[in-house]
Amino acid sequence: MYKFFIFVFILCSNFTLAQNYSDITIGKRTTIKSLILNSDREIQVYLPSSYELYKNATYPVLYLLDGRKFFHSFSGAVAQLSSDATPQIPEMIIIAITSQDRVRDSSPTNSLIGYSEKEEKGLEVSGGADNFLKFIKKELIPFVDKNYRTNSYRTFVGYSFTGLPVLHSLFNSPETFNSYLAIDFSAWWDDQVTLKNATKFLENYEGPLRDVYLNTVDRVVNNVYPERYNTVWGFIQEFEKSHPESIGFDFKKYKYKEENHHTMPLISFIEGMKYIFRGYMLNNDERYDNPEIIKSKFKKLSKRLGYDIFLSEGLSKYYGYLFLYTIKDIDKAIVYFQYNTERFPDSADVWDSLAEAYKVQGNINKAIKFYKKALSLDPGNKQIRKNLKALML
Repeated sequence: MYKFFIFVFILCSNFTLAQNYSDITIGKRTTIKSLILNSDREIQVYLPSSYELYKNATYPVLYLLDGRKFFHSFSGAVAQLSSDATPQIPEMIIIAITSQDRVRDSSPTNSLIGYSEKEEKGLEVSGGADNFLKFIKKELIPFVDKNYRTNSYRTFVGYSFTGLPVLHSLFNSPETFNSYLAIDFSAWWDDQVTLKNATKFLENYEGPLRDVYLNTVDRVVNNVYPERYNTVWGFIQEFEKSHPESIGFDFKKYKYKEENHHTMPLISFIEGMKYIFRGYMLNNDERYDNPEIIKSKFKKLSKRLGYDIFLSEGLSKYYGYLFLYTIKDIDKAIVYFQYNTERFPDSADVWDSLAEAYKVQGNINKAIKFYKKALSLDPGNKQIRKNLKALML
């Protein structure tokens, strides 16, 4: 009897688990037919968790090379860095580009000389970076902008050999991206041709503000990979010395035995993104003591980044209700709710929240005014209509 009961319990439990099971979707894969490359190109798309919730929001876009290799880990890092009560970067869309022929698409010049300083037959296809970048600029970016709610800010990320087209894009088409992250890129390529191109670019650049983050790691100090062969470090030193004020620049060199070329991509990506969006995170003084200065903080950040950036609708709402009902400082709650109405005037929800704050404060006239505004934007919202009716009795 007891054995039968246990068997039935286990069977039912497994059935319940099976019934509640569902897939976890991180992104989606799609294919673009490229006339420039005369081939189909696969991309993976990550959308922020707020994408479907806040229909009025637009997002910066991160274009990531070596898409299949880094899509899961880098999108996870972005999700973490852009979430919770004090995000360090804004939410963003990620477009991860699958490598079809990594050597061909990444190399800015044709060369048969590999890292060993000897000719390698597999390098015969090299020299296709210009065509690959033309595909990104002329076909991929327009496709993304047409199909997703993007804003004008774009970041370009590559690692090792795919770091070459990231910097090649900066030197030849600096208007395409706003920020660049090249992780321990292959600076040795074609007798350090990237360093030569950088020298010419930095001498003449007079364009808009751009941010660049580079990093490398100490090479093994022995007869196999002596440190003098770390061409990335030489490039970083020259870039630091020569870059104009309009190029924001930061870098890091990891110590040998702490990281190596293969272990550093994720931590490098995190630190690079934090540098690019430096100044985004709210500190305790700003979010609790003086929320009034948040507007000027993001105005200054917008000027540096070159696009209108601000506290997200969801985070402003979170702090507004935190002050309204938990901390019980209605004036500060209204600061956050008012900020949301200025940034997202077409959202019924932000006007509804502002009306609720004034209702709690006892300012019924303003509460009615803003409930009416919310209802005008969402006439079918029964709860807003109910709240408004209760105040007008």
